[in-house]
Amino acid sequence: MRVVFNIARAELRYFFFSPIAWFVLIIFLMSSAGIIMGNLADTALEQDTMLELQGDAFSGFLNIPLTKLVIGKGLDTLLMIFFLFIPLLTMGVINREYAAGTIKLLHSSPVKTRQIILGKFLGVYSFVCLMILIFLTEVIVLTFSIKNVEFLHIMAMVLGFFLLAAMYVAVGIFISSLTAYPIVAGIGTFAGLIMFTSLALMFQGTDYLRDVTYFLSSSGRVENLLFGLITTKDLVYFLSITALFIIFTIIKTKSVTESKSWRVSAGRYLIALAITVVILVVTSLHGLIGYWDVTRSKINTLHENTQGVLKQLDGSPLKITLYTNLLGYNLGSGLPTARNNYLWNFWAKYRRFYNNMEFEYVYYYDVNKGDSSVFLMYPGKSIDEIAEKYAEMFKTNLSGYKKPAEIRSLIDLESESKGLLMQVEYKGKKTFLRTYQDPEVFPNEKHVSGSLLRIINDTTPTFKFLTGHYERSPLKSGEREYGNHTVNKASRGALINLGLNFDTIPVLSSNNFNHDDVLVISDPKTILDKAIIDSVKQYIDKGGNAMFYSEPGKQFIMNPILNHVGVNADEGIIVQVNPQDMPHKFAGLISKKGTDMADEQSFFYFRNGIIKTCKTAITGASVLSYSDTTGFKVEQITTLHNNENTWVERGVLVVDSAAPVFNTAEGDYRKEAPYTVGLQLTRKIGNKLQKIIISSDADMMSLIKGDGMDYGNAFYSYTVDNRLPVYHNFKVPTDIWLTIKKVPAKTLKTVLQYVIPALILVAGIVILIRRKRK
Repeated sequence: MRVVFNIARAELRYFFFSPIAWFVLIIFLMSSAGIIMGNLADTALEQDTMLELQGDAFSGFLNIPLTKLVIGKGLDTLLMIFFLFIPLLTMGVINREYAAGTIKLLHSSPVKTRQIILGKFLGVYSFVCLMILIFLTEVIVLTFSIKNVEFLHIMAMVLGFFLLAAMYVAVGIFISSLTAYPIVAGIGTFAGLIMFTSLALMFQGTDYLRDVTYFLSSSGRVENLLFGLITTKDLVYFLSITALFIIFTIIKTKSVTESKSWRVSAGRYLIALAITVVILVVTSLHGLIGYWDVTRSKINTLHENTQGVLKQLDGSPLKITLYTNLLGYNLGSGLPTARNNYLWNFWAKYRRFYNNMEFEYVYYYDVNKGDSSVFLMYPGKSIDEIAEKYAEMFKTNLSGYKKPAEIRSLIDLESESKGLLMQVEYKGKKTFLRTYQDPEVFPNEKHVSGSLLRIINDTTPTFKFLTGHYERSPLKSGEREYGNHTVNKASRGALINLGLNFDTIPVLSSNNFNHDDVLVISDPKTILDKAIIDSVKQYIDKGGNAMFYSEPGKQFIMNPILNHVGVNADEGIIVQVNPQDMPHKFAGLISKKGTDMADEQSFFYFRNGIIKTCKTAITGASVLSYSDTTGFKVEQITTLHNNENTWVERGVLVVDSAAPVFNTAEGDYRKEAPYTVGLQLTRKIGNKLQKIIISSDADMMSLIKGDGMDYGNAFYSYTVDNRLPVYHNFKVPTDIWLTIKKVPAKTLKTVLQYVIPALILVAGIVILIRRKRK
């Protein structure tokens, strides 16, 4: 090893006598300081400005981790600088020995070829590490400038730089050994590094080859480290590729001194490449990969709630079949060329916790019955002719696609829109897992968890809406209906995609409900007959959970049911005069008790101080009063603040004309306490906690009013004991304050970006001049 270190020391000494090396060092330092310290100076300026404007009201950069904002932001640019500069350092490492004739002295000396190559690699890598260490001084400054900085995350970022640099240097040295011309070697290194990044796109439509090129590609490897996820798969990759190109360089350099056939060298290359591919494949097997998520909030890991769902699986195979329709949406994400992206960018995080997954792929072309849109777009063409042109356009083999008759005999997809779709099967039970027409395409954790719970549990909670009296429907998509947030399969937020079911029932009976079903009655517009009212009362008395929505002007329809639990929707309509909107429209305030109902993101943010209030949109509501609650504990969840412009209008309210006027003669009245428009009722029956939600406004959950706004799915989650949907809110960041002011931050930027590089430039000039004189 002494020989190796001596060669490395000589190589490192060479760089200090090279103008190019000094140029690279200075430009890299100026660039990194300009980017990273520039982020710090900008953020410090923003923080000081907000403190001057808001004073103590400014709560920091809420929900914005400064570790990522200040340090992580811009690292992709620094990686590009790395990509540009390292070829300049490596382009003459080997070929200059040939140009100067010193290679003959090296080969004739007792020094072995591998010692020469390892020494040169360590020499170049040492200089690059010096560049990174100088960059590290900037990072150290930043760690002391951010309160509660994520130190481990920063170390993962720095580790990514060291590993990527080692691979780049190894590739550069090998290319340098292939040609006697440094410029050609530099260009060749650029090309080689680009090839390694783009390998993941090559041969992805070809079985077997797709995995080889994917595992050899560097794409996404260092990004994992920058995001704070360290995996053995990525560590082994960088070490293996670095070792591979060092071996390649040894083989190439040694072949010059041997009088053997080119086939011998080719065989050595192939053996080294084959061993590397085997190592990469084996270390990428699920179950053999080690993970370390160094982020404080564990944002690179499945949420603990999702992990809890996976733990309910008993080890039996989980079969996922991907159905890709040549004529459907999201085709590009389902083609064979995207398979590794599908497996590694989507399913890998789930396989980390449950590896017994089997994947199948079905390709077909078809349209839903009665859907003539594709034929109108291409008049006179049959579906087979259209499919043939689509296959040609997307460069895929049509012979691998099932025809409409074939796919219909295999599976019934008529209830779906026949886009990219997954079917999940576990112990004989099946359910669909949908993709969406947005940039993210694939489902989120909550969708996967909801689908898994469908096939794990014996029954799925179903919300059953009373029908027959012109009620709001969960199956319709009108602006006043509930279908958008209940059964809209194309919507990420729809509860059917999160594991819940919906149905309508004309009458109530004991046969209509399972133990975890929920009754919903929303804004009936005709009188409920006595039989229905009695059956609802019996349902409540037996401990059933329910949601009841009334509307002003129709309080008398719902009051027989509400009175049974001690609640009354009082006569009149709440008005709040304002110059911006009609008086019966206002923002309902969600109480703290309301925000405790579920882990909706807005509620989570409220509990963690990121937002100050939670609201819902009210359009016409009456006051809910309560007295004898028959054992229920009643708590307000939606209210309206009282003020001089707010009252209960008992007369005729015209909303699209002049503003209403308070008139006690018509019975108008004001309340001293907040106006209650939403209630939560609970009582213990046996071992069950019965839950009832009452709202005096049904519009709040409609499509036109944002599907409940901040409430979101809270009512539904609450009434099924928060089993569904499965929420996955990660911990809020605590690194939200800088400890440095704008002036010191700007000064540090100037020093690191200009003063220190200038001193290094002077030192470099002195060293080069003294070297020249000698």
